[in-house]
Amino acid sequence: MKSIKQYILPLAVLGCLTFASCDKLQDGYDYNASIYDTKVNSNVYDFMKSKPELFSSMLSAIDYVDKDANFKDVKQMYTSTGNTFLLLTNTALSNLEDGNSFFVLNPVTITDPSNPDFGKQVRGTDFTQYPVQLVADLLRYHVMKGRHEYANLNSTPHWVNTFAISSTNDSAKVHIYLQATREGYLFLNNYIGAPSGWTELRPRTPNLLATNGVIHIMNRWLRQPTRQIIENNK
Repeated sequence: MKSIKQYILPLAVLGCLTFASCDKLQDGYDYNASIYDTKVNSNVYDFMKSKPELFSSMLSAIDYVDKDANFKDVKQMYTSTGNTFLLLTNTALSNLEDGNSFFVLNPVTITDPSNPDFGKQVRGTDFTQYPVQLVADLLRYHVMKGRHEYANLNSTPHWVNTFAISSTNDSAKVHIYLQATREGYLFLNNYIGAPSGWTELRPRTPNLLATNGVIHIMNRWLRQPTRQIIENNK
């Protein structure tokens, strides 16, 4: 007869894939099997709207881009069907205390002559400080074409096209695989030649299944690889 401990470990790994707490795996002394549901009963956009404490910055970026008639496709991505969405938390985008957030690593130049910091580069505080094209490409790059979830991933790394790929940007791809260990972490852009400090990036919450696609929630945004990086990691 297997011990309770033998059952608890694999269930703990499965349970932690959701927002549910992992503090209860059984009731009473006798073991009761528990399976945590990773389904999200809404589309990806509505899911983000339901959690502004996580995604207010990403929603602001989407709204900013959507005001430009040339980028109406961006907001529509989040209700498209059959794709994989790397949702960026406020930590990834706007947290000025995090040295790797988008605002910190992409400073803006003060252009107001009346500002004491005129001409200086400072950390961003709002997406309207950035070119619409830049923000649109950031959002497009974090939506992968097709479903890439635990059910169809393995330990063989491969490149996936994103919505940022185009005739002028053919390297807008994401490198993805599952770690071949008991933990089975999902790694993104963990390729040979990745920038220092940007290796072994993985979702804080992977494999949520929305009504229109797969969600992996990220506390770090991803840098696009170069064409040479892709060639070196085939």
